[in-house]
Amino acid sequence: MRKVGYARVSTAEQNLDTQIKDLYSAGCEKVFFEKISGVATVKPELEKALRSLEAGDTLMVWKLDRLGRRTIELLSFLEDLNAREISFQSITDGLDATTGPIGKLILMILSAFAELERDLIKERTLRGLEAAWASGKRSGPKEKVSDDSIRMAMQLLETLDENGKPRTGAAVAKTIGLSRSSLYRRIDKLKSEGGW
Repeated sequence: MRKVGYARVSTAEQNLDTQIKDLYSAGCEKVFFEKISGVATVKPELEKALRSLEAGDTLMVWKLDRLGRRTIELLSFLEDLNAREISFQSITDGLDATTGPIGKLILMILSAFAELERDLIKERTLRGLEAAWASGKRSGPKEKVSDDSIRMAMQLLETLDENGKPRTGAAVAKTIGLSRSSLYRRIDKLKSEGGW
């Protein structure tokens, strides 16, 4: 049973020394570290750390937000560790989120917050798109539609229109200024890159 650490700062100017020192002091035999934004979808050194872990091992971080900022992502991350029988600890937060009754409670609380976060995002997305639809505006520039607009379109496809009927791919695509085939191509691309 090994302890593996992961340290991260967002900018090149920030210093990793404290995180690395504390992780080794907490018993980590190896610490993976990188300078990359918390909102980055892919964190190469974190991926390496995860690949090095086996059932019974522990992943340690200096602080919970080193893994990311969104509750939904954090919950999914912890559930994946739990499924692999890998423990998780955060030094400065003083928590072990994957084992024992306290760990289960933490996962339940994170799950509740993640569901709330999903609902709030969906509600804001739908209001924004419906307002754009009503005014005839598109949610992205003509020559380039952002990934956020594609995510909004995905949410819209899961809801009913003002008449209580499922929205068509063609109608949703038109709302953001794409053809139906382009919309579905972008959705597939976003999913394959892990951006959803």
